[in-house]
Amino acid sequence: MFALWSFSLLLLAASSFAAPAQDLVTNLPGLNFVPNFKHYSGYLQASPKHFFHYWFAQSQGNPATDPVILWLNGGPGCSSVGGMMDELGPFHAMDFGGTIYENVYAWNKVGSVIFMESPAGVGYSYSTDGNLQTNDDEVATDNYNALLYFFQTKFPELKNNDFYITGESYGGVYLPTLGALLAKDKTNFPTFKGMAIGNGVLSFPLNYNTMVPLFYYHGLMRQSLWDSVSSECCNGNPTTCDYYTKLNSQPCRSLIIKQLDSAEDLNPYNLYASCYLPPKSKKSFIKNSFLRMAGIKPEELTMSNLATNIPICAQDNATETYVNRADVRTALHIPSSRPHWTDCNDYVNEHYTINYSNMVPQVNAILNAGVRVLIYNGDIDSVCNNVMNRQFIQLLGRSVLGTNTDMNKPWKYANEEPNIAGFVTKYSGGLDFVTVRGAGHFVPADKGREALQLIYNFIKNRDYSTPTGLSTAPQPPASG
Repeated sequence: MFALWSFSLLLLAASSFAAPAQDLVTNLPGLNFVPNFKHYSGYLQASPKHFFHYWFAQSQGNPATDPVILWLNGGPGCSSVGGMMDELGPFHAMDFGGTIYENVYAWNKVGSVIFMESPAGVGYSYSTDGNLQTNDDEVATDNYNALLYFFQTKFPELKNNDFYITGESYGGVYLPTLGALLAKDKTNFPTFKGMAIGNGVLSFPLNYNTMVPLFYYHGLMRQSLWDSVSSECCNGNPTTCDYYTKLNSQPCRSLIIKQLDSAEDLNPYNLYASCYLPPKSKKSFIKNSFLRMAGIKPEELTMSNLATNIPICAQDNATETYVNRADVRTALHIPSSRPHWTDCNDYVNEHYTINYSNMVPQVNAILNAGVRVLIYNGDIDSVCNNVMNRQFIQLLGRSVLGTNTDMNKPWKYANEEPNIAGFVTKYSGGLDFVTVRGAGHFVPADKGREALQLIYNFIKNRDYSTPTGLSTAPQPPASG
């Protein structure tokens, strides 16, 4: 592994300059509005052989003083540009990649946002030797080094701005492993203030042990199957059963796989979504990835071939079509040698080594360093569910704050009545747990206005019900 210290020395020797002109995006094809901010696209050196593509959207407020926010998608192997274009970024694609419209709930209304494609092989990021095999520790080191490069070489004028790291899904591993490195480096990251993880996989055992009961209580599996697993594998205690361990032996393995396969035709990332799950979508990729983490191969699922003509109502490939347009690649300064962009990379995922099954040590190390942490969950995601993260937080050993420690406190969008946006539990040491009611795995996509208020108030350290005061009026349309 390439040492952090040696890479820091290389960066300190590099020449520094403000806002790299060669990365400025001057003409993004298909825009139907006029942005009121600058944005940049280029490469960050993460190691001697690894180069990460980034797309940086400056704040729509005051980029000189507003916080800088990193966003990482998960997978492992999925692109943060997908998160930009489909979730929280200012640019969203439609018309099958023909038009870019404004996301009025973009997070760059709160601060400047770095969308970094990590690890090498994801999106337009690459390795000079073609080796795309990696692991949790190497990715954490590469992400750390890429951020050093961003603040020391690309945008040194921002190194004193407050800095936050955010992301979702397998970002539940990416972010704590990165944050633990940042929290120890007060010299290079003195303004590292917070970490926000959405629907993160913070504990593999807890994820699967809560997933099965969640399927049952949402009415997705037959009583006979629930009862069979309860009696044969769980000593009659299905809600406290260690399904994760029971997957290692038969006959429980086959029975539990049937349970996890109970909702195959639904979108497991949003159980109440009106669109079904496309068979080759980003969502299918992540679902199969999480099954592999439990040692389950997609071909072991019994229901996956039952419905081959399910109607798809989502325009699932608009981002991929757009990002691969020749004029868009040119605008984003992507070399012609880079291959076709995909939202998620199968090879990276299948050759990825997981070093950690839970993030308790890393999250506690970050909190103990005085860095605030927000863990939030859309409450109708079944793949990285809110019960898993509630139980994970209990492992951190933090005490609940407030006079009523037994009841959830609701939060509301802009103090609307009676619109409960979710529930908040605050813990000692700067830890918040927040649910977003009616959102699935991709909270900024499902509940854009609530997600914007959530991240704004976390960064401002205010009550989550407080209105942001940010304008969500659209920008002027592009001429012509």
